[in-house]
Amino acid sequence: MPVGLHLALVKTYHAQKNRTRPRMAKIGLSPGQPKVLNYLSRHDRCMQKEIAEASDIEPATVSQILDHMEQAGLVRRSAPAERRRAESVCLTEKGREAYEKWKLLCTQIEAESLKGFTGDETERFLDYLGRMYRNLTGKELA
Repeated sequence: MPVGLHLALVKTYHAQKNRTRPRMAKIGLSPGQPKVLNYLSRHDRCMQKEIAEASDIEPATVSQILDHMEQAGLVRRSAPAERRRAESVCLTEKGREAYEKWKLLCTQIEAESLKGFTGDETERFLDYLGRMYRNLTGKELA
């Protein structure tokens, strides 16, 4: 009996997570931090609520992630004069280095995951996932 889509997605997600997490820990990152690093690498000096929205993470969770990242020296928070109570967040040099290591790890995991796929199959697969995401969230996969 074939596996349904939901179970296939869940099992694949867990397999990918189980492959990624130990390697992620070796570069000093914990769950949730890569999403934040990715966003900050493209949006310097942004607001916490922007990170939460773009990363599909609750604002309170982003706050906790940022606390840990700040303690680890990966990000810096500052309160610009023009936004008195609003903190902006940016990557530190250590954060940029961690992000580069994360990108390399993602490239390796992606190669393992897509072994045996043609370029056309990979492109179609990503299109399907993007369409599913849009159907479920109303947003584009970015």
